[in-house]
Amino acid sequence: MQNKILSAGATKHPLFRNRIRFILALMTGVTGLANMLTGILPRPSWDVLLGEWQVDTHHGVHKLLVVVGFFLVMLSYGMMRGKRQAWVATGILLLLSGLLYMLSKGPVFATVLLDVLVLLLIVFARHFRARSDPPTIRRGYISLLAGLGIVTLYSIGGFLVLHDQFESLIDRFGPVEVLFRLLTNSHLPQLPYGTHAFFLGRVLPMLCLSAVLYGMALILRPVAKALLPNEQERRTAFALTRKYGTNTISYFALEMGKSFFFSNSGKSFISYVLEGDVAVVAGDPVGPEEEMVSVISQFISFCHEQDWTTIFWQVRDVYTKLYRQAGMHLLKIGEDPIITIDTFTLVGKTMANVRTSIRHAEKAGLDVVFYRGQVQDAEQLAQMEQISRAWLASKGGSEMGFSMGRFDVQGDDEQVYALAVDANNNVYGFMSFVPIYGRKGWGIDLMRRKARIPVGTMELLIVRSMEYLKARGAEIVSLGLAPMCNINHSDETFLEYGIDLLSNFVGDLSKKASLCNFKKKFQPSWESRYLVYSSTLKLPKAGWAIYRAHQRNVSVYSMAYRAFDKWRADHREARQKIGMVGRPNGMCTKATSTGELAL
Repeated sequence: MQNKILSAGATKHPLFRNRIRFILALMTGVTGLANMLTGILPRPSWDVLLGEWQVDTHHGVHKLLVVVGFFLVMLSYGMMRGKRQAWVATGILLLLSGLLYMLSKGPVFATVLLDVLVLLLIVFARHFRARSDPPTIRRGYISLLAGLGIVTLYSIGGFLVLHDQFESLIDRFGPVEVLFRLLTNSHLPQLPYGTHAFFLGRVLPMLCLSAVLYGMALILRPVAKALLPNEQERRTAFALTRKYGTNTISYFALEMGKSFFFSNSGKSFISYVLEGDVAVVAGDPVGPEEEMVSVISQFISFCHEQDWTTIFWQVRDVYTKLYRQAGMHLLKIGEDPIITIDTFTLVGKTMANVRTSIRHAEKAGLDVVFYRGQVQDAEQLAQMEQISRAWLASKGGSEMGFSMGRFDVQGDDEQVYALAVDANNNVYGFMSFVPIYGRKGWGIDLMRRKARIPVGTMELLIVRSMEYLKARGAEIVSLGLAPMCNINHSDETFLEYGIDLLSNFVGDLSKKASLCNFKKKFQPSWESRYLVYSSTLKLPKAGWAIYRAHQRNVSVYSMAYRAFDKWRADHREARQKIGMVGRPNGMCTKATSTGELAL
């Protein structure tokens, strides 16, 4: 299993580990700055501090020392995050710095300090085990701009410090032209050989090239595949999910693109995606009950080692105590309506609305057909694709993932599709069901329909599907998460609004209240679902990571525009409601409780 190499000493005391990382990162950055400043600041006398090395080579050594200092400054951020690759590179560059000081008549004391710093890196090596994150273009461009920014500040600082040596050139060409020629290695007369100004003119082009190469390397470096599972791990995860997958979204733990963390015993695993430095987990760990505590603790420790923020999405209420014991925080995000098929009945006053809706749909000539895997009727499949495309367009988004499925004309052998059709083979709506292996059940995933459908279409689909699944041994059916259902709405946080925005894509209902009320009609038992997170201060990052995990092609601009558009629609609707209050009673319309308006 690829997730091991956990250090007990490093994971038991994260605060101590973070302090060690910060101190060593700060020392690395200061060392890099000192290297860069040696070329432009006056050289002090080091006789009182062990003296100087009695070697003085060509200025090329000084230039290389400045470049090494630049990379040490850039590596200090990776050191602060505990990255193993940054630790290795820093150790090598520190040893190289010591050698360069020896070759450039540098201070003996500085070489001793560098050796001490290398020794500290070795002593605290266990605190630097974090693997490098899969790089992104955004991170590469930020690094490129940061590197060029450091070079620019260094250039301006050196220019100001050595102003007297550049004065004649400034009078002749102007300050901007002189600085430009320094950066581009263009010819500049009247720079005496061996002076600090001459050295600065030779080292700046090397620094510019180093900054560009550093940023481009991050931009063009392929995404690391080390986090993705191999075939053996995928087979193991599939077997565990079929046996222990009790969460209603456990099926999506096996989705391509997810990474797996296996417990030390190999009997449990956690499925997650990495969004930046946030590990977003789909549901609860999959494994036997007795391993839940240990696998949660091991995964959180693993994420601490990588310096990742940890989020669990849609965890079951039966495990909330375990997450709190692990030091995590919980936020209720909604309810999962669960129907026990053996006790489900349409008889009784409480189900009168559902019975009426079903009769309306049947009078309209609708029937329900089922497929396991791919839909065999080509005409029906084409209509489903058209319905799905129109539904997505009405939501202003695209197919999602992570804890939700996607419409695929190829189908999935593990899923069941239910289609509402009439005598002319017209499809009005459809649902897909994914297995809940560990509870002998099924959960609604996709629920899509035409813009105009007969009243009761969706109710007919749900009830007939439960009858179909019961005949095939199912014990429960989940109607799917009802976001923000039965929670306290007194505090509208960024994360809560993000979940509200996500609810537009969970089902056919754009209004969370309508979604919750529609599912209540089937008299389910409600299971609370939670978001588990490590720190309240990181909730905004958590909200963005959850959204990114579900819709990977989203951008900050598109999300902001969609949020603004939703706010504008809500505001317009609120104004309309206020306007209706002043109308005569006869002018006020009332929403019905049938599926036509709800769906």
